[in-house]
Amino acid sequence: MRRSKTLPVIRTRRLVQVAFLLLMVWLGVQFTLWALAHTAGNVPPVSRPAGVEGFLPISALMSLRLALVGGGVHPVHPAGLAILVAVLAMSALVAKSFCSHLCPVGTLSEGLGRLGVRLLGRTWLLPRWLDVPLRALKYVLLVFFLWATWVALDLPGVRAFLDSPYNRVADTKMLLFFAHPSRLTVAVLGVVVIGSVLVRDLWCRYLCPYGALLGILGRFAPLKVARDAGTCIDCRKCTKVCPARLPVHALTRMASVECTSCQDCVAVCPVRDCLAVRTPHPAGGWLLRPATAVGLAVGIYLGITVAFRVNGHWRGVVSEGEYARRLQEIDSPLYTHVGGMAAAEKRPDTTALVQSHGKK
Repeated sequence: MRRSKTLPVIRTRRLVQVAFLLLMVWLGVQFTLWALAHTAGNVPPVSRPAGVEGFLPISALMSLRLALVGGGVHPVHPAGLAILVAVLAMSALVAKSFCSHLCPVGTLSEGLGRLGVRLLGRTWLLPRWLDVPLRALKYVLLVFFLWATWVALDLPGVRAFLDSPYNRVADTKMLLFFAHPSRLTVAVLGVVVIGSVLVRDLWCRYLCPYGALLGILGRFAPLKVARDAGTCIDCRKCTKVCPARLPVHALTRMASVECTSCQDCVAVCPVRDCLAVRTPHPAGGWLLRPATAVGLAVGIYLGITVAFRVNGHWRGVVSEGEYARRLQEIDSPLYTHVGGMAAAEKRPDTTALVQSHGKK
């Protein structure tokens, strides 16, 4: 019996998490400098980073729908589609791996949970009668997003939204929403942050619609954490550390929608290769070393986003000049919300005016 090397397993994943989080911070700072300069009528000191489109789920889901019916990559916010496809692909191969390896919100949530342990000595588990119905919330949100993007609109409506003035500046609208939050927004964010200190992975477990979608995909992933019952000594250390609260010691394969392939259970297992990411096979399947599993998942993400870049589907068609014009009128009803956009589209005079500005 050989003890697995716990520290490298945890270190590899956390280094990847921190690196990606720092990348998101850098993109956020660059985008903020760019957007604030434009809204003030100045020349931006930096270029707009296309990576911020990863935070536009509505636009990305509609672009995916359009692409799947043969409409190609829509030229407005194509990086959002690239990132969505990459997230779906890595999580469909290594079950729900985006959540535990690259998601910046997941990384922050984990950090808040560790902060809770340091400050309070522990985090709390909600009782089953409350935990189960709360977990359903993320699926309710997922159904709403899928309904709004794949059911409520027909394909001409999807194209109209993607080409609309609202969508063309949706990235900046998102930034301004968080830069000038309402009291309700601050209150909700405060509850989520404090709750994440008290309850581990509060957002991920109960509220994240992306996590719900990736969990469903993960059910069909060929690579999952699996347990070799023949070498298991039933120490139950794996179950104690599982952030998804799964009875790992009693399962042969972690097929739950809650498992994120974080490999924390692999890290604490005292028996070498008893727990590992494996392919499905009656005789045990092909085993991946922890770092290999992390590298494969992240490699899929990077490979797809690079492929989109190489094929010219990363930077959108909205030019700096168009952004400069549109961001000067971003508080008008045409850009305030989707309803306002739709209402304005019904007023030919207003729509023509804005379109003429965009062509000058």
